[in-house]
Amino acid sequence: MGVDSGAEKNKSPQWDNILTRELVTAVFGAAQWKKAHPSVRSMTDRPMFCHYHYREALDMMNNYIESNLKETGLWGVFEDYDEFSYLMLKIRANIVAFVQSLHAVADTCSHMLYYSLALDKLPSPLKERDINAEKVLKLLKKQRDARHPEYDKLCRLFCEVTTGDGYKYLNALTNTSKHRSIVRPELNEDATGKREERWILFLESFWYAGDLFEQTNAHEFMRKEHDRIQPLTVDIGVELNEVLRKLQPLKPTTQAIEER
Repeated sequence: MGVDSGAEKNKSPQWDNILTRELVTAVFGAAQWKKAHPSVRSMTDRPMFCHYHYREALDMMNNYIESNLKETGLWGVFEDYDEFSYLMLKIRANIVAFVQSLHAVADTCSHMLYYSLALDKLPSPLKERDINAEKVLKLLKKQRDARHPEYDKLCRLFCEVTTGDGYKYLNALTNTSKHRSIVRPELNEDATGKREERWILFLESFWYAGDLFEQTNAHEFMRKEHDRIQPLTVDIGVELNEVLRKLQPLKPTTQAIEER
C-alpha cells in the first residue's frame, strides 16, 4: 500500500505472515516462533504507522491551507499565529514519527530474519544489541556462501532496503532528529504563479557526518521513500516463506535423530 493511495494494494504480491508462523514452527519449533513473532508482527505494524503519520501531516496542512490561506496567502497565519504554531508542532511530530518508523523497518526486518531463520542457533550468535541490518545481512551472506544458496534472493532484497540516495537521506534525517536536533518543516508559498505547486512543505537543510543535506520537499521525500521500502518489505516476507519451504526437507526427522 502506497502512502498516497491504496488503489494498487490488490495488485501487489501479498505476504502471508500466518504461513510464516506455520513454516517457522514446522522447521524450527514453537519456541523459535515465539522469538520471531514480535518482529514479524511489527513488520506489518510499521507500514501502517507510516501511512497514518503521513496522512495526518498532509491532511492537517492541506486543511489549514484551504481554510486559512487560500485567499490571503501566508499573511493569513498572522490572523491567529498561535493556531499556526500549534499546527506546525503537530506536523513536526507526525513527520518525525513517520521518519523514525520508516527508518526502523531495516532493523525490525533484521530481527525478523535473524529469528525466523534461527540464526541465533549458530555457533557464534550475535549479541542482542548487534542484531541490526548491517550485521544480519553480513551473516546471511556468509550462510548463503557456506551452505544456504537459497538465501541469495533474500540477501539481495534485504540489501536494497538500505541502499540508494533516498535511504542515505532518511538515515541522516532520522539520526539528526533523534540525537541532535529536529529538522523542522517550513511552509513555503510561491506567490509568482510560476511554480507548479503553490504550497510546499520543505524540510530545512542540515549537516550530518560531514555532509550537507539540502532543503527537501517533505511530501515528495516521504512518499518516494515509503513507496520504495514498503514493497521491499512485502517481497522479503514472501521470499522468507519460500526459503522456509526449502528448509523443511532439511529438518531432521525424529527417526533420523534417534538413529544418530
